Amino acid sequence: MGQHNYLHLWDDRFLYLTPEIHSGLTARSSATLLVSPPGRPFRLEALDGTRVRCEAALVAPHVPRRLDVDDGGGLLSLNLDPASAAYRMLARRDSGQGIQVLHGRCFGRKLRESFEPALDGALTARQLRSLSAGLIEAAAGSPEQGGTALDPRVARVLRMIRDSAEPQSLARLSALACLSPDRLSHLFAQQVGLSIKRYALWTKVRRSVEQFGSGRRLTDAALDSGFADAAHMSRTFQSYFGLPPSFLASQVSVLTDPQGTYATVAA
Repeated sequence: MGQHNYLHLWDDRFLYLTPEIHSGLTARSSATLLVSPPGRPFRLEALDGTRVRCEAALVAPHVPRRLDVDDGGGLLSLNLDPASAAYRMLARRDSGQGIQVLHGRCFGRKLRESFEPALDGALTARQLRSLSAGLIEAAAGSPEQGGTALDPRVARVLRMIRDSAEPQSLARLSALACLSPDRLSHLFAQQVGLSIKRYALWTKVRRSVEQFGSGRRLTDAALDSGFADAAHMSRTFQSYFGLPPSFLASQVSVLTDPQGTYATVAA
Protein backbone atom coordinates (compact mmCIF):
# COMPACT_ATOMS: atom_id res chain seq x y z
CA MET A 1 0.00 0.00 0.00
CA GLY A 2 2.96 2.29 0.55
CA GLN A 3 3.59 3.09 -3.12
CA HIS A 4 0.44 5.09 -3.76
CA ASN A 5 -0.54 8.73 -3.96
CA TYR A 6 -3.72 9.83 -2.22
CA LEU A 7 -5.69 13.04 -2.57
CA HIS A 8 -8.35 13.57 0.09
CA LEU A 9 -10.67 16.45 -0.70
CA TRP A 10 -12.96 18.27 1.73
CA ASP A 11 -14.88 21.52 1.44
CA ASP A 12 -12.18 23.74 2.94
CA ARG A 13 -8.97 21.76 2.33
CA PHE A 14 -7.32 18.87 0.54
CA LEU A 15 -4.59 16.53 1.71
CA TYR A 16 -2.16 15.08 -0.83
CA LEU A 17 -0.07 12.10 0.31
CA THR A 18 2.78 10.87 -1.86
CA PRO A 19 5.91 8.71 -1.50
CA GLU A 20 7.86 11.00 -3.83
CA ILE A 21 7.55 14.12 -5.94
CA HIS A 22 9.86 16.23 -8.09
CA SER A 23 7.97 19.33 -9.17
CA GLY A 24 8.92 22.26 -11.31
CA LEU A 25 8.09 25.79 -10.25
CA THR A 26 4.47 25.85 -9.06
CA ALA A 27 2.23 28.25 -7.13
CA ARG A 28 -1.40 28.03 -6.10
CA SER A 29 -4.09 29.99 -4.28
CA SER A 30 -4.14 27.78 -1.20
CA ALA A 31 -1.86 28.04 1.80
CA THR A 32 0.18 24.82 1.87
CA LEU A 33 1.51 23.02 4.93
CA LEU A 34 4.20 20.50 3.93
CA VAL A 35 5.21 17.77 6.37
CA SER A 36 7.40 14.66 6.02
CA PRO A 37 7.89 11.66 8.34
CA PRO A 38 10.57 12.05 11.03
CA GLY A 39 14.09 11.72 9.72
CA ARG A 40 13.12 12.10 6.07
CA PRO A 41 13.54 15.77 5.12
CA PHE A 42 12.42 17.11 1.75
CA ARG A 43 14.03 19.80 -0.39
CA LEU A 44 12.26 23.08 -1.05
CA GLU A 45 13.51 25.82 -3.38
CA ALA A 46 12.17 29.37 -3.51
CA LEU A 47 11.88 31.54 -6.60
CA ASP A 48 15.15 33.35 -5.77
CA GLY A 49 17.04 30.06 -5.67
CA THR A 50 17.18 29.74 -1.87
CA ARG A 51 17.13 26.04 -0.94
CA VAL A 52 16.29 24.35 2.34
CA ARG A 53 16.05 20.79 3.63
CA CYS A 54 13.39 20.43 6.28
CA GLU A 55 10.66 18.19 7.69
CA ALA A 56 7.98 20.88 7.69
CA ALA A 57 7.25 24.18 5.98
CA LEU A 58 4.35 26.59 5.51
CA VAL A 59 3.98 28.14 2.04
CA ALA A 60 1.78 31.21 1.61
CA PRO A 61 -0.70 31.45 -1.30
CA HIS A 62 0.76 32.23 -4.74
CA VAL A 63 4.36 31.79 -3.57
CA PRO A 64 6.38 29.92 -6.23
CA ARG A 65 8.44 26.93 -5.10
CA ARG A 66 10.09 23.76 -6.34
CA LEU A 67 9.73 20.60 -4.32
CA ASP A 68 11.76 17.40 -4.25
CA VAL A 69 10.86 14.34 -2.20
CA ASP A 70 12.96 11.23 -2.82
CA ASP A 71 11.32 7.87 -3.48
CA GLY A 72 10.08 6.49 -0.18
CA GLY A 73 10.68 9.75 1.64
CA GLY A 74 7.01 10.57 1.77
CA LEU A 75 5.20 13.89 2.02
CA LEU A 76 1.91 15.17 3.43
CA SER A 77 0.78 18.31 1.61
CA LEU A 78 -2.18 19.99 3.30
CA ASN A 79 -3.73 22.73 1.17
CA LEU A 80 -6.19 25.16 2.78
CA ASP A 81 -8.88 27.15 1.00
CA PRO A 82 -7.88 30.83 1.32
CA ALA A 83 -11.37 31.70 2.63
CA SER A 84 -11.34 29.06 5.38
CA ALA A 85 -11.04 29.66 9.10
CA ALA A 86 -8.15 27.17 9.16
CA TYR A 87 -6.24 29.28 6.66
CA ARG A 88 -6.83 32.43 8.71
CA MET A 89 -5.35 30.63 11.72
CA LEU A 90 -2.15 29.86 9.84
CA ALA A 91 -2.07 33.31 8.22
CA ARG A 92 -1.28 34.75 11.64
CA ARG A 93 2.11 33.06 11.31
CA ASP A 94 2.84 34.88 8.05
CA SER A 95 6.21 36.58 8.42
CA GLY A 96 6.15 38.04 4.93
CA GLN A 97 8.80 35.59 3.76
CA GLY A 98 6.40 33.44 1.75
CA ILE A 99 8.02 30.18 2.87
CA GLN A 100 8.46 29.47 6.58
CA VAL A 101 10.47 26.47 7.74
CA LEU A 102 8.91 24.77 10.78
CA HIS A 103 10.44 22.32 13.24
CA GLY A 104 9.02 18.85 12.71
CA ARG A 105 9.03 18.42 16.49
CA CYS A 106 6.23 20.98 16.81
CA PHE A 107 3.75 18.30 15.69
CA GLY A 108 4.47 16.08 18.67
CA ARG A 109 5.22 12.36 18.88
CA LYS A 110 1.64 11.08 18.70
CA LEU A 111 0.75 13.11 15.61
CA ARG A 112 3.99 12.24 13.84
CA GLU A 113 3.39 8.54 14.45
CA SER A 114 0.30 8.82 12.23
CA PHE A 115 2.24 10.15 9.21
CA GLU A 116 3.38 6.72 8.05
CA PRO A 117 -0.07 5.07 8.27
CA ALA A 118 -1.51 8.06 6.38
CA LEU A 119 1.04 7.66 3.59
CA ASP A 120 0.30 3.92 3.45
CA GLY A 121 -3.42 4.56 3.00
CA ALA A 122 -4.20 2.89 6.34
CA LEU A 123 -6.27 5.74 7.85
CA THR A 124 -9.97 6.35 7.32
CA ALA A 125 -11.31 9.62 5.93
CA ARG A 126 -12.42 10.60 9.44
CA GLN A 127 -8.96 9.88 10.86
CA LEU A 128 -7.35 11.88 8.06
CA ARG A 129 -9.65 14.82 8.75
CA SER A 130 -8.59 14.64 12.40
CA LEU A 131 -4.95 14.45 11.31
CA SER A 132 -5.35 17.56 9.16
CA ALA A 133 -6.87 19.44 12.11
CA GLY A 134 -3.96 18.34 14.30
CA LEU A 135 -1.44 19.58 11.75
CA ILE A 136 -3.14 22.97 11.60
CA GLU A 137 -3.37 23.32 15.37
CA ALA A 138 0.27 22.35 15.87
CA ALA A 139 1.52 24.72 13.16
CA ALA A 140 -0.69 27.60 14.34
CA GLY A 141 -0.04 26.98 18.03
CA SER A 142 -3.74 27.08 18.92
CA PRO A 143 -6.86 24.87 18.65
CA GLU A 144 -8.67 24.85 15.31
CA GLN A 145 -11.72 26.98 15.98
CA GLY A 146 -13.84 29.43 14.04
CA GLY A 147 -11.35 32.23 14.54
CA THR A 148 -12.05 35.65 13.16
CA ALA A 149 -15.31 35.65 11.21
CA LEU A 150 -15.44 37.01 7.71
CA ASP A 151 -17.44 40.14 6.97
CA PRO A 152 -20.95 38.85 6.09
CA ARG A 153 -20.85 40.77 2.80
CA VAL A 154 -17.67 38.96 1.79
CA ALA A 155 -19.16 35.67 2.99
CA ARG A 156 -22.16 36.16 0.66
CA VAL A 157 -19.85 36.76 -2.29
CA LEU A 158 -17.80 33.66 -1.44
CA ARG A 159 -20.92 31.50 -1.37
CA MET A 160 -22.01 32.84 -4.75
CA ILE A 161 -18.61 32.08 -6.30
CA ARG A 162 -18.44 28.61 -4.77
CA ASP A 163 -22.03 27.61 -5.52
CA SER A 164 -22.16 28.63 -9.18
CA ALA A 165 -19.92 27.54 -12.04
CA GLU A 166 -21.25 30.43 -14.10
CA PRO A 167 -18.96 33.47 -14.41
CA GLN A 168 -19.93 36.14 -11.90
CA SER A 169 -19.32 39.74 -12.94
CA LEU A 170 -17.89 42.19 -10.45
CA ALA A 171 -21.01 44.31 -10.89
CA ARG A 172 -23.27 41.43 -9.87
CA LEU A 173 -21.12 40.49 -6.90
CA SER A 174 -20.97 44.13 -5.81
CA ALA A 175 -24.76 44.37 -5.91
CA LEU A 176 -25.00 41.18 -3.83
CA ALA A 177 -22.66 42.68 -1.24
CA CYS A 178 -24.31 46.15 -1.39
CA LEU A 179 -20.90 47.68 -1.99
CA SER A 180 -19.23 49.54 -4.82
CA PRO A 181 -16.97 47.42 -7.05
CA ASP A 182 -13.85 49.15 -5.72
CA ARG A 183 -14.90 48.76 -2.09
CA LEU A 184 -15.79 45.09 -2.55
CA SER A 185 -12.50 44.35 -4.31
CA HIS A 186 -10.55 46.00 -1.50
CA LEU A 187 -12.52 44.33 1.30
CA PHE A 188 -12.39 40.90 -0.36
CA ALA A 189 -8.62 41.06 -0.87
CA GLN A 190 -8.15 42.32 2.68
CA GLN A 191 -10.15 39.48 4.24
CA VAL A 192 -9.41 36.56 1.92
CA GLY A 193 -5.85 37.47 0.99
CA LEU A 194 -6.26 37.35 -2.77
CA SER A 195 -8.38 38.92 -5.47
CA ILE A 196 -11.89 37.86 -6.45
CA LYS A 197 -10.55 36.69 -9.82
CA ARG A 198 -7.91 34.47 -8.25
CA TYR A 199 -10.37 32.99 -5.77
CA ALA A 200 -12.82 32.24 -8.59
CA LEU A 201 -10.05 30.38 -10.44
CA TRP A 202 -9.27 28.36 -7.31
CA THR A 203 -12.92 27.28 -6.99
CA LYS A 204 -12.88 26.13 -10.62
CA VAL A 205 -9.89 23.92 -9.88
CA ARG A 206 -11.53 22.44 -6.81
CA ARG A 207 -14.82 21.90 -8.63
CA SER A 208 -13.09 20.12 -11.50
CA VAL A 209 -11.20 17.75 -9.17
CA GLU A 210 -14.54 16.63 -7.71
CA GLN A 211 -15.68 15.59 -11.19
CA PHE A 212 -12.62 13.60 -12.20
CA GLY A 213 -13.76 10.43 -10.47
CA SER A 214 -17.00 10.21 -12.46
CA GLY A 215 -15.27 9.19 -15.69
CA ARG A 216 -16.38 12.33 -17.49
CA ARG A 217 -14.41 13.72 -20.43
CA LEU A 218 -11.95 16.46 -19.54
CA THR A 219 -13.73 18.89 -21.85
CA ASP A 220 -17.03 18.35 -20.05
CA ALA A 221 -15.40 18.61 -16.63
CA ALA A 222 -13.69 21.84 -17.67
CA LEU A 223 -16.86 23.49 -18.97
CA ASP A 224 -18.98 22.39 -16.01
CA SER A 225 -16.34 23.72 -13.63
CA GLY A 226 -16.35 27.16 -15.24
CA PHE A 227 -13.20 26.94 -17.39
CA ALA A 228 -13.34 28.33 -20.91
CA ASP A 229 -12.09 25.02 -22.30
CA ALA A 230 -9.96 21.97 -21.47
CA ALA A 231 -6.77 23.78 -22.51
CA HIS A 232 -7.40 26.53 -19.95
CA MET A 233 -7.98 23.90 -17.26
CA SER A 234 -4.81 22.07 -18.25
CA ARG A 235 -2.66 25.22 -18.09
CA THR A 236 -4.06 26.06 -14.67
CA PHE A 237 -3.38 22.58 -13.28
CA GLN A 238 0.17 22.64 -14.60
CA SER A 239 0.89 26.00 -12.97
CA TYR A 240 -0.83 25.01 -9.69
CA PHE A 241 0.38 21.44 -9.24
CA GLY A 242 2.88 20.61 -11.96
CA LEU A 243 0.52 17.84 -13.11
CA PRO A 244 -1.90 17.65 -16.05
CA PRO A 245 -5.58 17.13 -15.18
CA SER A 246 -5.47 13.93 -17.24
CA PHE A 247 -3.26 12.34 -14.53
CA LEU A 248 -5.94 12.92 -11.91
CA ALA A 249 -8.86 12.22 -14.22
CA SER A 250 -7.54 8.79 -15.19
CA GLN A 251 -6.61 7.67 -11.66
CA VAL A 252 -8.97 9.37 -9.20
CA SER A 253 -11.88 7.67 -7.44
CA VAL A 254 -14.10 10.28 -5.77
CA LEU A 255 -15.86 9.06 -2.64
CA THR A 256 -18.36 10.67 -0.28
CA ASP A 257 -17.65 11.08 3.42
CA PRO A 258 -20.00 12.40 6.17
CA GLN A 259 -17.66 15.38 6.59
CA GLY A 260 -17.26 16.10 2.89
CA THR A 261 -15.99 14.51 -0.29
CA TYR A 262 -12.53 13.18 -0.85
CA ALA A 263 -10.65 11.62 -3.73
CA THR A 264 -8.14 8.79 -3.78
CA VAL A 265 -5.39 8.83 -6.41
CA ALA A 266 -3.65 5.53 -7.17
CA ALA A 267 -0.19 5.90 -8.64
